[in-house]
Amino acid sequence: MRHRKTTCVATQGKLWERQFEGAAAGSSASKRRPSGAGPRLKITGKLGKVMSESSDIALTYARQFVREVAPANAFLEEASMHVNVPEGGTPKDGPSAGVTLTSALLSMALDRPVNPDLAMTGEMTLTGKVLRVGGIKEKAIAAKRENVGMIVLPMSNHGEYLELKPGIRAGLTAHFVDHYDDVYALAFKDTGAPMPLTSRGTEIKTVFTPLEEAVPVPPQVRVDSQAAAPAL
Repeated sequence: MRHRKTTCVATQGKLWERQFEGAAAGSSASKRRPSGAGPRLKITGKLGKVMSESSDIALTYARQFVREVAPANAFLEEASMHVNVPEGGTPKDGPSAGVTLTSALLSMALDRPVNPDLAMTGEMTLTGKVLRVGGIKEKAIAAKRENVGMIVLPMSNHGEYLELKPGIRAGLTAHFVDHYDDVYALAFKDTGAPMPLTSRGTEIKTVFTPLEEAVPVPPQVRVDSQAAAPAL
């Protein structure tokens, strides 16, 4: 009997893009060595058509990326994989899961965990470009509810994020990227995962909003000098 290795990984952000009634949804991926030839990828959960297409793009790009950083690693060319997005109250068909699905697949292939204090969102192209997504306010709120301190967003959402009230951004460190190279560097930093020699993206923009921004500063109390003066 052939030995089958089974592993389960989960991405923090928990497929953050797919929000269900304001909370972040959990995503998990499992892998095992197939008994037959050829790779297999199964996607389950409450996925719309666009999300299903995102999974195809994610697998194609993840295979390409592994060839670049770990040429001897053929896992994604052979493995049987299953990615599940749990069902929730509100289905979502918009594109925004590409970077998360890609990270889940790379975590399986490289056997390295994703940073547990990081959430991510962004759709991808076959060349790794990270594209604009919607719902930035809701995603920031969902990340805070999950006690996630760092988020990765598309560079094209930078202006929209800065327009959010400071109270929503308070306590979050947001990194803005336009290529998956930088998503990978942030997600797998200090995990022992192989890193690309250079990034094909522009310089990362980082916005940190102190937690104190969530507390409104009371207006200064004006004291009438005559009323406050002690009686002689």
